[in-house]
Amino acid sequence: MAQPTLLSMAKADLVTAKRNVDSDNKFIKHQSAYMTQQSVEKTLKYLISLHKDGLYPWGHDITVLIKEARAYGIYIPDIIVSKAPIITSWEAVTRYYPTKIIRRDSIQKIIDAVANWHTYLSRKGIK
Repeated sequence: MAQPTLLSMAKADLVTAKRNVDSDNKFIKHQSAYMTQQSVEKTLKYLISLHKDGLYPWGHDITVLIKEARAYGIYIPDIIVSKAPIITSWEAVTRYYPTKIIRRDSIQKIIDAVANWHTYLSRKGIK
């Protein structure tokens, strides 16, 4: 059985990302990128787990998760696929490399894509 809270956690991560993306504090804005990455990762893992008796893959590489998800025919927004390496990088650079620049509009585009993805999933009965 799929982990019932993983998608809920992904949605909560996205709420936090939305709240912090407009911060003038670079480190808080970076946390928005991190929480966005976590939302993408957890959403993919949840969707994969629906095909694997509740088991989900380990790791943070969005590209690897996308490859596995696509093997199951799981829908993933194009922008998430095309920006997977950048989104993956947010898992570490936002916490350990404070000199990295992450544009607010880049974060916002992924936030919007994930929010729309969650709405799509909900309409398909995946909650």
